Amino acid sequence: MRSDFYRKPTGSRTPPRSGPRPPQGRGAGAGPASGAKQDHSKGGTSWEKSADWYDRILGERGSELYQAVVIPQAMDLLKPQRGEHILDLGCGQGVFSRAMADKGAKVTGVDAATTLIEKARTYRSRTPIRYHARDAAELSGLGEFDAASAILCLQNMEHLDTVIAATAAVLKPGGRMLWVLNHPAFRIPRQSSWGNEEERKIQYRRVDAYSSTLGIPILMHPGQVDSESTISFHRSFETLTSCGFKAGLSMIGLGEWYSHKESQPGPRARAENRARKEFPLFLALLWQKSAVTTNV
Repeated sequence: MRSDFYRKPTGSRTPPRSGPRPPQGRGAGAGPASGAKQDHSKGGTSWEKSADWYDRILGERGSELYQAVVIPQAMDLLKPQRGEHILDLGCGQGVFSRAMADKGAKVTGVDAATTLIEKARTYRSRTPIRYHARDAAELSGLGEFDAASAILCLQNMEHLDTVIAATAAVLKPGGRMLWVLNHPAFRIPRQSSWGNEEERKIQYRRVDAYSSTLGIPILMHPGQVDSESTISFHRSFETLTSCGFKAGLSMIGLGEWYSHKESQPGPRARAENRARKEFPLFLALLWQKSAVTTNV
């Protein structure tokens, strides 16, 4: 989850191994990992200690890849409408929250990192946004929502089933929920990487693990002495989707999103460009809550 966000096209060089750079949308890692009052500066799911650094990287608009790929395709899939009440989980400094608010939606952003919420409040949007520093599993008192988004934050939440159940509970009947994640089949920290086969002039994706549910430590500042770390949780497609189904949601949309970049001219440029179009960066899932309520 590093290279495609922050590195320029490599041309004749091999794109680096998937690794520890954070995507937009820093989350409320639900459950004991973040709900308890602990110091997560050396581990756990908190991004509080790296909030200032993270904001310097992404700022008001997000990374180039976020602007070119994530925001437009997420907006196209979720289709936020003017006047809709939308919950943005793991909102970070509010990049996607503002994109929805600028379309006229009434957005509530939630993130466990207090400093990121404070950063979000410093940026303006066309429609006012409510921001709350709280865990993603603790959504009571926020009201009901027509839709919810979770953009590149679910992989930082330990108890995903609890988060999804809590979100489903605050959705109105017929409400939608969009998940966007690093693709679980191809972008697994420390378990996936690029390789080159010179004889065939191809670049391939190596995957060393997929089925196992993993909690993978991620250094926030690789190469820096005493760097704080967080945890990225890898889950297979079946494990991921089971959380949605158990919460009573139905899957109504799916997308696999690719890099928009092109390599600079060089001996490996053709292979790199082809590989970018073969291996998606992101998986997007659109869910819907039943429009029919039942009384038990």
